[in-house]
Amino acid sequence: MVCVDALGASVSGIGFGCASLGGRVGARRGIEGLERAYDAGITWYDVAPSYGDGMAESILGQFASKKRGSVYICTKVGMRPRETSAAMRFLKPIARASLAVFPGIRPRLSAMKPKPFKVPLSAELITTSIEDSLRRLRTDYVDVLALHRPTREEVVREDVIRAVERVVQDGKARAISIAGNNEVGVDDLHESLPYQLIQIANNPLEPNLQRSKGSARRRTFVTYGSFSSLDPLAARLGSEKEVLSGLYEMGYRGDLTEIAAAFVVDYALATNSAGVTLFSMFRKEHLAFNLHRLTQLPALHQLNRIAAELSNEPRQAERLLGASNGRRVERC
Repeated sequence: MVCVDALGASVSGIGFGCASLGGRVGARRGIEGLERAYDAGITWYDVAPSYGDGMAESILGQFASKKRGSVYICTKVGMRPRETSAAMRFLKPIARASLAVFPGIRPRLSAMKPKPFKVPLSAELITTSIEDSLRRLRTDYVDVLALHRPTREEVVREDVIRAVERVVQDGKARAISIAGNNEVGVDDLHESLPYQLIQIANNPLEPNLQRSKGSARRRTFVTYGSFSSLDPLAARLGSEKEVLSGLYEMGYRGDLTEIAAAFVVDYALATNSAGVTLFSMFRKEHLAFNLHRLTQLPALHQLNRIAAELSNEPRQAERLLGASNGRRVERC
């Protein structure tokens, strides 16, 4: 468990990412996966209006409404799903079944899927979006409302700040977050701004958390994107024998993909030990794998050394280790 200062609560250090809920993962299978994770101790659930072709919040609401006092929900504002044609809705169950039999077609199906789009933030959008999210989630509040991929200008604009502060004052969210990337300037956010959590991608090939400044670390981090580095990392291990040898010395075993999968999970969890790390865990073996890795994490300095070698920056290991020593670990 980790402490989220903004909520004054201890939550699971592993969070459930619901981006595919309602899209690649249907409602029945999705709720089964959510229930299985909850039974295993997962209490943090991350969703957005744009996830699952616009269906994720409604499906999550079916699950969470029955246990609202014991789960923590983060939803977002700023991205919308594109309209899905009747033909696409009809074909979606067929596509899911085909994907289960032929997983290699996933890239082609993903390319065909309509992509969500960014909506400029405004006070009116924030107000209407949170109301719509609460209705779909079947609750009268969320624990965290995140600005979804905001621009640098939007996060400091006065009308946006007033709007999110009003959401908290009205009891519709307990805390405000930014879910974006480093381009929004998370390191330079003034402490007076209302953003108490930061959600960014973090993996060995994109070590955004370790690159952040000490000022940003006073906020709670929620990280994602661990497995986006899996295929390129496995390919790197096949050609960089010294890195692979270092992983063997740390106890990693299996084929290149299995070693890479274990390493990216270990790296994600160890570098964000004071925050929440998101994974998609609709398959029971994925949930079991993540929970197992949590029980046997290697030392952080060892993981950082491998990450530095992958970055081809010889001096980065020392800098990353120094940054890791500044991470706070608190208990509520």
